[in-house]
Amino acid sequence: MWSSRLLISVLVAARLGLSQQLAFTGNSAPQQDNDHAYGAGAAEDGGGISVNAETIVSALTASTQHTITLHLLQRAKCIPLLAHIGNATIFAPTDRAWTDWADKHRPESEVRNELSSGWLGQGGLQDWLKSEDEVLDMRISNTNHDEEWERNMMDNQNWALRQHLLYHMFNYTLHPTAFIPSETTPNTTIETTLLFPLAEEPQLPPTPEPGPPWLPRGGEGLLGGHGQRIRLAKIGSEHGGERGKIGLEWNGDNGVTFWDGKGWEDDTPRPKPNKTELADSNIGKGKDENKEKFKGIRWTRNGAVVGINGVLDMPRSIEDIIRTHPSLKYLSHLLTFNNLPGPLPDSLATSPHLTFFAPSHEAFSAAFDDIEKGYLAGPYGEEGTARVLAGAVVLGVGKDCVGWSDALVNKTIEASSGLNLTVQSSGQGDLTINGTDAEVVDIFASNGVIHIMPNLLLPENFSLLNSAEKMLLSLNATRFVSLLRSANLSDTYIGSSGTDNHRRGKEDEWTILAPTDDVLDMMDKWGGNVELLTDMEGTAKQPIKDAAPLAALLQYHILPGRLLPSDIKDGMLLGTELQTSLLGGGRQRLRVDVPERFEKDRNDWETIGEGEIRFGGATVLGKPVKIGKSIIYLISSLLSPPDDVLQTAVSDLQLSTFIAAIYAAELDKSVKRSPATTYFMPRNRAFNQLGLAMQYLLLPEGKDELRKVLKYHSVNGVIYSPEVEYGKKVYTTLEGGVIVLDRTKGKNGSITLSSPTKWEGFDSGESLPANGELRSTKIWHSDALTNTGVIHTIDTVIMPADVKITNAKLIRGSKQSTMGDLMMRAGLSWILEGREPTKKEVSAAELQGRIASIHSQDDNDGDNDEGDEDRNIEELAMPSYTVLVPSDKAFSRLNLTHYLNDKEALLNLLKLHIIPSTSTILSQEGGKKLQQPIKPPQDGKPISLDDDLIYETLLSTKSKFGKLAFRATGDNSFIVGIKGARGGGLKDNKGLEIGNSARIGQSGRSTVRWKKNYKKDLASHPFDFDMAKKRKDKKIEDEDKEQFDKLWKDGMTLGGGVLMIDNVLIPYQPSWFSRWGWLVITLSGIGLLLIITAISVGWWWMKRGKEEDENQYEPLEGEEEE
Repeated sequence: MWSSRLLISVLVAARLGLSQQLAFTGNSAPQQDNDHAYGAGAAEDGGGISVNAETIVSALTASTQHTITLHLLQRAKCIPLLAHIGNATIFAPTDRAWTDWADKHRPESEVRNELSSGWLGQGGLQDWLKSEDEVLDMRISNTNHDEEWERNMMDNQNWALRQHLLYHMFNYTLHPTAFIPSETTPNTTIETTLLFPLAEEPQLPPTPEPGPPWLPRGGEGLLGGHGQRIRLAKIGSEHGGERGKIGLEWNGDNGVTFWDGKGWEDDTPRPKPNKTELADSNIGKGKDENKEKFKGIRWTRNGAVVGINGVLDMPRSIEDIIRTHPSLKYLSHLLTFNNLPGPLPDSLATSPHLTFFAPSHEAFSAAFDDIEKGYLAGPYGEEGTARVLAGAVVLGVGKDCVGWSDALVNKTIEASSGLNLTVQSSGQGDLTINGTDAEVVDIFASNGVIHIMPNLLLPENFSLLNSAEKMLLSLNATRFVSLLRSANLSDTYIGSSGTDNHRRGKEDEWTILAPTDDVLDMMDKWGGNVELLTDMEGTAKQPIKDAAPLAALLQYHILPGRLLPSDIKDGMLLGTELQTSLLGGGRQRLRVDVPERFEKDRNDWETIGEGEIRFGGATVLGKPVKIGKSIIYLISSLLSPPDDVLQTAVSDLQLSTFIAAIYAAELDKSVKRSPATTYFMPRNRAFNQLGLAMQYLLLPEGKDELRKVLKYHSVNGVIYSPEVEYGKKVYTTLEGGVIVLDRTKGKNGSITLSSPTKWEGFDSGESLPANGELRSTKIWHSDALTNTGVIHTIDTVIMPADVKITNAKLIRGSKQSTMGDLMMRAGLSWILEGREPTKKEVSAAELQGRIASIHSQDDNDGDNDEGDEDRNIEELAMPSYTVLVPSDKAFSRLNLTHYLNDKEALLNLLKLHIIPSTSTILSQEGGKKLQQPIKPPQDGKPISLDDDLIYETLLSTKSKFGKLAFRATGDNSFIVGIKGARGGGLKDNKGLEIGNSARIGQSGRSTVRWKKNYKKDLASHPFDFDMAKKRKDKKIEDEDKEQFDKLWKDGMTLGGGVLMIDNVLIPYQPSWFSRWGWLVITLSGIGLLLIITAISVGWWWMKRGKEEDENQYEPLEGEEEE
């Protein structure tokens, strides 16, 4: 079975071993003092054992079960080593143990990663039972590599095999008592092997280094110059069992049993085998039984051979143990191992002489909650894991020593974090660190030792999540943190991740609204994907190219101050960290919505649940998390900073008319650029109420007025509704005029807007609005945020007082020209233009003495400084006129030539279509006025329209058929007709009736004309809000009603306006029958009655005479009557 070359080598080595038994000096002393060390002189000092001149190699040779061990010792060049050692113990696996182990560890390929099996190739043990030359020739023939490469590979394998075999050797001889259990000493001992673990094979020095040959070349190994340890359980002990064990784990499990000795060749005469005889003094009772137990052990002159039934696997590295130990599963999940952050060692596999007080899974559960554990297990938890574990790793006890339990008796050691650890130990298997008993003691590793702890070794006041950044990472907001770092905002708002202290700045309290990682999948909207950070240490990366929009986006998620849920109220507009020049340096706001149920039920901030608070439309997910002086809310969507004014308004369909007007007035660019501006945008219905006025403003000739109207709805400065104070306040508009905001008190106090009472050139007195609007404008919907300010939706259009809308402009807006042309021809242009008529124009219109004079009032009332609360409206406003304008189509059915040739007929026709303010009419009925309408004008109409309502016209002073009556048709429309007209009207050439009635169409109001009779200095008294002081006894509601009633008179607005009708009203001229028919009928009736009476009387008279004649004739007695 053996080759001749191998046999010769073994015999030569054995002979050399017999002849060269040397006593080592101090450099060759055993690595560990052992009570059971046993040398060659034991027979002479009463040890009770006689040892013949037999060596370890010869003892192995005499065994039929250890041929493989001899082969491997020879291939690893360990036979000279054994011959050189004076006292040694070798644990020799049997041949079967080697084959079983090889079958289990033989690699499928030539790649070998583990040190324990790095010497075993695909050929298994068969490759090692051949000579080196045979193996080399075979490897060269089977591969494409040259001889040098293959020889280097074989050398590496030999070194790995040597390391493995050294783990089976001690450099001292175990005494027989080391295998016998005792009641006074531990029955499981810790021994020191000749294995000095190395991470890789060292380079061979040019000349052999002095010292024992088992010491590692090029250093002291991974255990600080100490040999690897191994546990031995004595024969018959609890853990050793019947035969004893070697290589046990910390709890006594596993291990390899001693061989039963069946295989020693005792009958061979030469060489004479050595026999061990145990003295009775050492064995005591049961000598025969103990001899049976020691059959697998041979003591020789240079040591002892212990046969074992298995191969001892070398301890793995600390890293490998952590990966596989069931109690360290969570720790293994946290560690990446590839590149550990400081202050941990570079590697847990190759860093030398480490002592690791490894925390168990329960230790993490006891110290941290789910959020903190989530941070540790997250992609950025390495930094936190390093800080947690740094107090559990000792880089070297004393001078590069390993912290085995027996080496840590009552010591204070320093961990890699600088934490001092007070260690108390009564010996092997017992360890207390900072008052906590270790669960598992002395798990041997190739580069140190592991002790498993039930608690984490942390400094006092340790905080894992010591910054908002780390808390965000633990809450699955890692992408949000990455974006903050990309925008260089991390240090400002969420603190640095590499320190244990919060960043302490001037303003270090923040409310952070963080979208989770799932939400940030929509980041493409903001200009592309953003790389996630992989390095949580050091400075932030350079921002991405479009960093400004990204920074603005992120700052919109951060609010200054710590805002608890108990501080949040529904409708709040919270200032964010987004401050832009478009807001004049102000903070962009964020709306908060809180349901009414939550407002009533919440007691403290911890009662918050999902969906109970919304920031900018994003729902808060779960409870907020406090971190330091800040608080974090996780939200369900990304918050988008407000868009520009036009984009924001476009999203509201009720503002489409305003947007169209902006573009029509060519103000879109200035609206977008105007910084820090508040827009009061009327809704579509408000523009519809303007009617003909809006149609005129949209004409090219009305563009200037349109611009003024639109700019009047824009206020310099940002006005948020919650910040409007109670009472009245004046704001300057972009148009140049001012506007008044009034907030009423009370739970549901509203905000209204109105024109001021004073406007240069337009004096409306002390309390009336300068634009003459019937009522104040109410804010319909408030606080639509924009990137330049805010939008408030209002219910009416506020006309500036200096925008003059005349009847002529309203008619042009209707795009009907005939009525205006006729009024110009008739000399009524002053009504169209809204100006004072001259005496000549009054005379031409045949209105002398029928229109109240206003010229005398201009001068007489100029010095009246009293308030206007008791003055008539006639003293403040000019006369106004409402013109009923038939369509051009209606005029086309009329014979206009007749009216153009007959001036009086034309004037009468036009006067019938003009309704003046009743205060200017001198009634034919002795100045008696008609009954005033109950309801004011509605929906932008110039006059009140109601069923059976009658108005006088300019024709009323000339004709009793000059009044107009209105009647509702039931479909929210009205018809107008001539009061008192009888019969059908005229008919056109197509037979259609015209002249008596018409249907009301569109309408429009003209602006009021104020008299220039109020001489107070506008500069010193521009806006008088002190009227309430003069009327302290009145309620505000009464004051408003009093003011409201003054803004319309007898059913007409102060400015008048235009009503479109679909027919021309022809002045009514009653027919002859209409004039005299009643008289004729009456007289005819009387005559007929007289005739009938005369006939009746005559008949009665005749009958009466006949009866008298008959009474005068009396017949004789007996004479028959005929």
